[in-house]
Amino acid sequence: MTIRTGTGAGLLAAALLSATLTPLALAAPASAAAAKYADDFNGDGYRDLVLGDRTAAVGGRAEAGAVVVMWGTASGLDSATRKVYTQNSPGVEGSAEAGDHFGAKVTTADLNKDGYADVVVTSPGEDSGSRHGMFSVLWGSKSGLTKGSSYTMGGDDVFAKDIAVGDFDADGKPDVVAVGDNYVWFMRGPFTKSGSRGTATNLDPVDGEDISPELVVSGKVTKDSTADFAVVGYDAATRSHRVWFYRGSGSGPVRPPKKYGLPASTEITGSSAVIADFDKNGYGDLAVGVSRSGKGGAVHLLKGTSTGFGTTVKSLSQDTAGVPGVRESGDYFGYDVSAGDTNGDGYPDLAVGVPLETLGSEFWRAGAVTVLRGGASGLTGTNSRQYDYTTSGVERPADESDSWFGASVLLRDYNRDGRAELVAAAPEIGRLHFFPGTSSGPTGAGSSTLTVKQLGLGTRTFFGAALAD
Repeated sequence: MTIRTGTGAGLLAAALLSATLTPLALAAPASAAAAKYADDFNGDGYRDLVLGDRTAAVGGRAEAGAVVVMWGTASGLDSATRKVYTQNSPGVEGSAEAGDHFGAKVTTADLNKDGYADVVVTSPGEDSGSRHGMFSVLWGSKSGLTKGSSYTMGGDDVFAKDIAVGDFDADGKPDVVAVGDNYVWFMRGPFTKSGSRGTATNLDPVDGEDISPELVVSGKVTKDSTADFAVVGYDAATRSHRVWFYRGSGSGPVRPPKKYGLPASTEITGSSAVIADFDKNGYGDLAVGVSRSGKGGAVHLLKGTSTGFGTTVKSLSQDTAGVPGVRESGDYFGYDVSAGDTNGDGYPDLAVGVPLETLGSEFWRAGAVTVLRGGASGLTGTNSRQYDYTTSGVERPADESDSWFGASVLLRDYNRDGRAELVAAAPEIGRLHFFPGTSSGPTGAGSSTLTVKQLGLGTRTFFGAALAD
């Protein structure tokens, strides 16, 4: 994948304190139909990249948070046009305050179906006294992201720890599911630039069940046209980690949700999930990365069916045949996951972040990314590959230790050649790595790197790095 970079002061001049929402005249007109790509914010037909950093300082306010957007072009992503957005940016509601964590989670969708994708950003640390947590929508347009609307809920729960978007009630209007410390909120569309939305309903599984959600993920699981979603969290009643599956329907998400157990884990922190049809049988599968599960972490796979997920859980780790590396305590295999077709064979593959992987005996917690291949048999270890600082062509830092390479990962086809490129963050040293896609998968040959300074964040690290999936 080509990363176009500018030269001289122009590329690096935009720092966090001067970030604005000045329109960018980059795009051709978009139609009133929904955006073709869920991450094309200016309607020019090319995917754009979003990176959230909940730890970014704004105006001296620690961990206020920021979001970086890099625009796609016919030549690939163009770092020279990247912009930084904060709660101090003109048009964005609210103000940047210490500990807001704006950008903790980011996702993308054409929320108002105007032909331009939008960016949905969580701020779980937002505290207004009676309200805790918020999510914002940065609205797409022909001239880029030009306005921001915010949404909150009352009560003492932390709102919007994680979010997912989809049309869960088949009315043609995208909805939002936001999970907090104790609740699952279903917020109906339409969402508008004026800040309005439909009604909100608490979809806690059943009365008396003490659920502590950690994350939520949406996608097409069954073969109907309605989106579904799954919540991953802790069930205090059974003292176990579970998946709650909510099937979409014409009357909204079906309750009570189906429940699925996950293999034992010391905790669910550092988890990730994605829905994709890894075996192309028409049903979406759920891949849950649990980085602190057992020894070294794992990815648990639940196969999709006509009614939800199957009851058998398939676990993949560095002990799985064909998967590179050695399973060691503290590797954090599964810290982040992303799905995409990396070699153009039509089957989604899975990128798995392993940010505490040690390289050799010298570089501790340097990190790595493993790409597992999808196929007719589903997701397996066959032909999987590992990418790290020993991969030929990858720019190596002076000291690779404590890089946390792979803490956030993304598979996306930015140059529209039918093969997803791999994007991997190394947040502890403030780097973002890009691997071109080929017929055999991502490659280090021709790979490129951007520093945190080139991204406009102005600090050495960006430990809160979160790529929009």
